[in-house]
Amino acid sequence: MLRFTTLSDDVGCFECGRPVPYESLEDHMMSSHAYRRCPQCNLLFSLYRLEEHIKRYHDKNEKNHTEETFKCAHCDEEVSFSDFGRHLLTEHNYRECPFCRLLCDEKDLESHMNTAHKLRKCQICGEYSKNHEDHLSQKHGKITCHECDTLVSTHEFSRHLKEVHAYTLCEVCSKPIKPSGKNNHMQAHDMAPCPICFEFFLNNGLELHLSDSHNKRICPKCNELIEIQSFDKHNKTRHFYIECEVCGALESPIKMDLHLRDCHSYKPCPKCGIVIEPRKLNNHIKNSH
Repeated sequence: MLRFTTLSDDVGCFECGRPVPYESLEDHMMSSHAYRRCPQCNLLFSLYRLEEHIKRYHDKNEKNHTEETFKCAHCDEEVSFSDFGRHLLTEHNYRECPFCRLLCDEKDLESHMNTAHKLRKCQICGEYSKNHEDHLSQKHGKITCHECDTLVSTHEFSRHLKEVHAYTLCEVCSKPIKPSGKNNHMQAHDMAPCPICFEFFLNNGLELHLSDSHNKRICPKCNELIEIQSFDKHNKTRHFYIECEVCGALESPIKMDLHLRDCHSYKPCPKCGIVIEPRKLNNHIKNSH
């Protein structure tokens, strides 16, 4: 749904991008960008388009309006239309956009270049470029810190992040890492932190570290850290695991039958489905069925 607007709402000037109340937009275009009204149809045109408009759409024998005078909105001096551009440039420090020849004052030119031409002004040399970061790096050997917007020498950037923003260097790839983002970064290296000492280890080596250094195991059911000597008891009491009668492995009651069949070649009874050691199967069928 379109937002309800009024004449007092701001709109973006399509020349400089500055927010201007809609009812004041025409005054802004005339005072800030040298737009003038066509004396025939009252429409607004830029300094370089009015005469072309008059010649194309109105009486070709009409007198040359570029010599008519009017008061400059900045200083009330009487100037001719043909002289107005020079007047703005020399008397009011206007500058001409090198791409579209629009006249802008200093404070509007940078906004116009960014809005109309997608160019950004370099804070070092004043040159405009489409890729500001590439320009800073290639021409000035600088980079903009994404944390504080400070310009820093490219070769000093890592030190700046460490000393000013408390970054650390990744021990795998030497990339500066924000402390709060280290866990996510280390995941790219297939590493995770030890929950006890917080050092990082490869995921497939973390269990060995916990066992060797901390005498702990991670319970696969609840992710709790359990002392190794208490691990079996934890599984039996907390997760109702039972112990395999052959090898002592802990499995849930539901999975124990699968474990016995897959790991110890137990056979299911064709009558009741219970899994049993093959050599005892016939006696089971005789005695139970």
